[in-house]
Amino acid sequence: GAVVAPTQPLAEVLRVEGFADTTQAEIDAALDRIGREATLAGPREALDSLTGTDADGTPVAIATVRLRDPGDMETLVEAELAIHELTEAVAGPLAARSVSEATIDEESDAATGSTMLRLMGIALLVIAALSFLFMRSPSDLLLTLAGLLVTIVWITGAQGWLGPNALGWIGPPNILTTMVPIMLIGLAVDYAIQTVALYREQRIAGEAVGRAVRRGLRTVTIPLALAAGTTVVSFLTNLASPIPANGDFGITAGLGVAFGLIAMLTLVPAGRALIDQRREAKGSLPTPRPISNALPAVGGAVEALGRELARRPAPYLAAVAIVTVLLGIAATRIDTSFDTRDFLPSGGDSTADLETLDAAFGGSTEAVNVLIEAEVTQARTILNLLDFTDAFQDDLRRPVGVEGDIEVSLGLLVLDWITDSGAPGDKFDPELETLFEEASAGVRVDPVLAQAFLDRLSENDPETVRRVLVDNPEGADSLLIQFRALGGDQQRTAAMLEDINGLWFGAEDEFTATSGAIISLEIVDVITESQTEAIVTTIAAALVILTIFFWVTQGQPALGVIAVGPIVLVLVWVLGTMALLGIPYNVVTALITALSIGIGVDYTIHVIHRYKEEFAHLRDPEAAASRTLATTGSALIGSALTTALGFGVLIFSPLTPFQQFGVVTALTIAYALIAAVLVVPPAMIVWGAYQNLRLRHAVERARTELGEEP
Repeated sequence: GAVVAPTQPLAEVLRVEGFADTTQAEIDAALDRIGREATLAGPREALDSLTGTDADGTPVAIATVRLRDPGDMETLVEAELAIHELTEAVAGPLAARSVSEATIDEESDAATGSTMLRLMGIALLVIAALSFLFMRSPSDLLLTLAGLLVTIVWITGAQGWLGPNALGWIGPPNILTTMVPIMLIGLAVDYAIQTVALYREQRIAGEAVGRAVRRGLRTVTIPLALAAGTTVVSFLTNLASPIPANGDFGITAGLGVAFGLIAMLTLVPAGRALIDQRREAKGSLPTPRPISNALPAVGGAVEALGRELARRPAPYLAAVAIVTVLLGIAATRIDTSFDTRDFLPSGGDSTADLETLDAAFGGSTEAVNVLIEAEVTQARTILNLLDFTDAFQDDLRRPVGVEGDIEVSLGLLVLDWITDSGAPGDKFDPELETLFEEASAGVRVDPVLAQAFLDRLSENDPETVRRVLVDNPEGADSLLIQFRALGGDQQRTAAMLEDINGLWFGAEDEFTATSGAIISLEIVDVITESQTEAIVTTIAAALVILTIFFWVTQGQPALGVIAVGPIVLVLVWVLGTMALLGIPYNVVTALITALSIGIGVDYTIHVIHRYKEEFAHLRDPEAAASRTLATTGSALIGSALTTALGFGVLIFSPLTPFQQFGVVTALTIAYALIAAVLVVPPAMIVWGAYQNLRLRHAVERARTELGEEP
């Protein structure tokens, strides 16, 4: 390892090894000389690059500790944390801190773990309050909370069994999977409300407890299973993502939804049956109040909307079309970004340190590693290496965002050994210079002489050569180039990547550059590409599943299109609103596509299912639509409100992506409800009118066949 610090140019000017015997006056005098004397331009540039001022004017200095790769990530993390402990132990008068990947990960993990436990508790309290508001029954509330706790316990246990210490199907918990319990609280409570609502409808209709439970489950199981199934499929599409954390999230969330459905369709009705059958046997069982009456004002408004929508759907559909076009245009401008700082708690030490680096030095620097796979003895490779090195030493040709010259490369090593700088202690070797000139004297580099030069160089400096070159006699050689660049700005990183790619005049697949910032840039591309594929795949899967189901069970494949079609509108509305609010499409908010489809299908299926029941009784398309919203609208609003507020607790997270996810999820739920209320009923009115037309034609045909007058 090595350390680059402001003390080094000072020590060079003072000609000392350490500062134990150096006085403050001597240091001040040396700083004055560095600032004035033209001959000290090198130390002055070095000192300028390592010192600056914070936004409030506080002087800041930076030192870089370069660690050797131990070949073991755990050892590297321990070393970085040990350095952090040493800086925290500094008594003063200077305030010293260290910033590394290990310290950032440690702070992020600690904040995520403690925050999620707190937010999960808040979510349970919010859900409990809203559930009691809608159910008005302590026993139903306790059964619902029990179902939620069972779901959380099951998914936590499943993560343990599927994790790296058991089956190894998923990795350890990550920042995405920590959200799953809160998501399940918001989703599973909807299953409980729908189950209780259908049971109460049967009881109000006069059914005994046992029969009410059976009929309620028979009615609610299919739509809930369809909704949950499409949600599971939506989450499982994350398995196609090249980001392992996304795949782990997909498995965990998909299993969690299935567990939530099972818990709410078994525990809640079974518990309700046990309680009510005892009361029924004692003759003290009261008639329950319908959940649709929990919000009387809302129920009346929804019923009025249903009547208006049935009579005059055109203005509402026109408004939907206009909004869709406008938000669709906005969606094309959505920002796709990934910044590791977003996953740091606001106001935390790491965030403050990185902001200080931005203010004092224009950002923190990081090592950029360039791997070149080419035959090192070819003329093109050698000339490219030397030209690449020269470009970094030229201020006009140096790539954007690069800090200083190349630190490690074969080209730099060659120049060190064949160039006589005249400085004491340089590596110049006349024999190596002669050998290099002989190897490169002709139009083409002599591969035999070039190999002889490399062999001699390896004898002189074996450690450095091993670091920058892997000489493969059976194929392409591997060469390492390393330099430092600023991170934290994706546009700057993209420009730097374009510049350094342009400096290598060879085959594109020979050249690979990587760093934390470059990986973040690639993650953005991966997110955009994989999530676009996931959206298409999920919508197609939902359409196929629902179309086949309605076709096989009811001979009505068009209902599958009616159920899924509005979800496309919801996705457009959500992405457009994200663009307008400046919320980026990142690794967290990209998960909203799966939720949009899962939640949206849940609502549309319930509207379709209830409409079919009402239409079967009334055979009047418009009256059935009005009655559907009157009976289902309030329940959907209650379900949407509990789910939205369950997810809404994420806005209290100290992590920006989670706050954004909470906001976007609340918007998604609102939009899914709007689509289910404004788009599905008119579509079902058309479907109902078509069914009446088919029935009329069938009756007329039957009469004709019987010889009767139509």
